[in-house]
Amino acid sequence: MARRVRTLTLFLLALVAAPAVASAHYVDLNQALHSRNTLTVGIALTGQPFAYKRDGVVRGFEVEMAQAVAAAHGLALEVVRLPRAKLAAALAAGEVDTANTLAMDVEPAAIKTVPYLVVGDHLMVLRGNPFRIRAAGDLSGRVTSVTSGSSGEEFAHALNREFEAEGRAPMHVHSFPDERWTHFPVSMGHAQGYFIRTVSAVAVDADPHARNRLVDGVFRPVREVGFAIRADNDKLHHAVEHAVAAMVATGKYRRLREAHGLPPELSPYR
Repeated sequence: MARRVRTLTLFLLALVAAPAVASAHYVDLNQALHSRNTLTVGIALTGQPFAYKRDGVVRGFEVEMAQAVAAAHGLALEVVRLPRAKLAAALAAGEVDTANTLAMDVEPAAIKTVPYLVVGDHLMVLRGNPFRIRAAGDLSGRVTSVTSGSSGEEFAHALNREFEAEGRAPMHVHSFPDERWTHFPVSMGHAQGYFIRTVSAVAVDADPHARNRLVDGVFRPVREVGFAIRADNDKLHHAVEHAVAAMVATGKYRRLREAHGLPPELSPYR
């Protein structure tokens, strides 16, 4: 991930030194596209605020990122809603130009990804944070819950190893067999926090009726997600990368991320 950030930094410096953003509108991408003058994006629903359906229309942060990339190159956008299991096949067959890797459990080998988010695991606490858990260190000696076998469980055990190495009391970690049960100890006030993946954490945090809230900054990254592009489609890969870099350089990416309530730690470009 550090190499990705360094690469983007150099690219942004090049953009500042030579205003290439405007030239994006004059690059002919039609040989790299499924449909003329159109960016065709395969989207599998990932939930609010990422990609979801409302009033018969697919909406969300991932769709708006695609809209911005298409606009940067003067293209129309066509969103093709697909089941998760068919995203990779549609991309390989050229039925879509790009697809959202957030919906892919395993990314195909023959793709390149232009990232727009980092996802992983977050700490959730009771609304109002009555136990005053503001940083990972505040969990020393406390009770937490995780989903058995999840990356959130790995996060909790990694923190405990840090606490023990520092001579501090480890957390009492309780594992649950399914994610839907993991929040109960915190919701009932019997535990001080629980660990959960990004998609679920953001959805809970955005729900005004939820009993729990996300703690900013207590985050363990697992992978980058974004636009999947066939590895042999270099022209489109560079065009999408250029458009995303321009969004980052101008602040449009940050504004879009914030408009959807996505915390700063989810940005690959910090």
